[in-house]
Order: sequence, then C-alpha cells, then structure tokens
Amino acid sequence: MVLWAFLALWAAQTSVDPRVLLEKLEASSRDAQSWRAEGVETGEVTGEGLNLHTETAFKAAFRDSSHVRWETSGDGRTLMVCDGVDRWTYAEPGTGFYRVALVPTTEAGTCRPGLPIMDGLLDNLVSATVVAGSRDCDTIRAEYRIPVGRGGSTTIIRTLCVDSGRNLILRERTESSATGSNARSVRTIAFNSYERDAKIPDETFRFEVPTGTFLDPGPQIDEGDAGGVSRPVLVLKVEPMWTEEARQAGVSGMVLVSLTVDAEGRPQDLLVTRGLGYGLDERAIEAVRQWVFRAGLKDGAAVAVGKVTVAVDFRMP
Repeated sequence: MVLWAFLALWAAQTSVDPRVLLEKLEASSRDAQSWRAEGVETGEVTGEGLNLHTETAFKAAFRDSSHVRWETSGDGRTLMVCDGVDRWTYAEPGTGFYRVALVPTTEAGTCRPGLPIMDGLLDNLVSATVVAGSRDCDTIRAEYRIPVGRGGSTTIIRTLCVDSGRNLILRERTESSATGSNARSVRTIAFNSYERDAKIPDETFRFEVPTGTFLDPGPQIDEGDAGGVSRPVLVLKVEPMWTEEARQAGVSGMVLVSLTVDAEGRPQDLLVTRGLGYGLDERAIEAVRQWVFRAGLKDGAAVAVGKVTVAVDFRMP
C-alpha cells in the first residue's frame, strides 16, 4: 500500500502526460522514413490445460512499403522479405517458400509490418497512467478493452518503458484476458537496438532461398518488370533426373539456375547460381534447358527477358 501510494503521488506530480506521449510514439513510428531493430520477444499462455512458453529473437528493417525484412529465430524461424517486386515468406518447419507480387496501389499489395510494440497505442484505449520513472524511461500503464461478439470483450494491459526524449519504447509487457475465459497470455518485448531514418543497404531486402526447401516458385526476375516488359510464364516443366551419387549421399534441396528466356520462350544462357553438387547441378541444367515459357511481352510483342532465376527441386522420394 505504501509503495502504490508513493507511485500515485509521484505520477500526480510528474509533468508527463501519458496520452500525449502515446500520441507522440505513434506519430514518430508512423513518420519514420526508415528503421531497423533487433530484440527478443517472449510469450506465455496459461489456463485450463494450457502452459505454453515461447522465446524468439527478431531482426527487422523497413525502408518503404515495398522494401521490408522481418526475420525471427529461436522457437521456429520465420522470414518475410519484400524486395520491391515480390513478397517472399518462409516459416519453419515448412518445406516451402512462397511469393506474392506486390501491388502498391492496393493495401494488400504493400508490405509495411508495424513493429508489434508500436501498434495500436491509441486504439480502444480506456486509460493511461504514468506509474513510475527511472533513469532510462518513464513507465506507462495503459488499459485497452476490445469488444468481441455477443457483448464480450478482451482486456489488455500494456506496461511500457518509454524513452520520452527519443519517443521510443524500450521494453513492453502485455497481459491479455477475455471475458468468460480463464486463459491468460503474457508477451514481453525488449529491444537490443532500434534506429530510425537508418541507411539500409539494398542487399538487406534480397531474398535467399532457404536451404532444404522444395517449393518451386516459378520464374523470378531479379530486377522486376522494368521498361514495361511482362514476366515470362512457365508453361512446360521437365523434372530433373537424380544421380546415384546424390541418392547414396542423401542430398536434397534446390538448385538455382539463372537464364534468359528468348522471344520464342526457350531458355538460353543457363548458369547455376546456387548448387548442390553430386552431379545435380548438371542435371538441373539438363532439365531447365527443356522447359518452355510463354515469352515476355513489350507493347504486345514477344521479347527476350534476362535475369530470370528458377528453382529446380531435388526431393528425396
């Protein structure tokens, strides 16, 4: 009681307005031209028959709505990369990676992921109070109530350690509970580093096919559809032949082959850019040489398109 009375007295005397500070935090996150961050997120879900715990490290970078990278490691690896043309996603223990073309004119076609710690600071806010202060941050307790079906609601308590001078959340603890449920979830996020308006090199937003994945995403053009040239479309795919050497060694994965698709839809100038060895690189070239494409078009006429990369799948039967 004495401690809480002291904190209440301290909060009453402080000049920090928690709602104003939350508004500044949202604005600074929204207005950042670029940012990159690293940190650790932990989660717990408890309740009847539930006792789950996760811990993941994350790295994130944002340059604009079509150049984003989000990567996690720890309890399951995930990777999402927007390279300016496509959004690539991969998650363990999956065996495939996926690609979706970005369409900047639609909300679904953009790729800006807000950092969870910066999201929804004002949405459904019930109250916000400064409860403590320290050398590195002001601690804000914010309560949210989110309506759900049939009169229910989810209550969320966010405890934020805020660097007021930099408009930056350093650490956060979020507790969630729903009406009529004994389940409770707790999430904590702490930044190891956070930099706004950072200069982020182009290679940060380059997707590398994860080793051991098998899904063939079809033709990929490294530089996009420049100059009004449409992408070649794969219409006939010949599967590669294995080598006995690779079978005995238990080798599997993908070979990446770069090529040019000529105006007749035939592969030219084939080159392995990521191989597996054991004779599989040569078998990949043999297979891709027999593939047939619908040629790229410019102004309605078929044209050759270079800088195409395809993935050739070698999966153990």
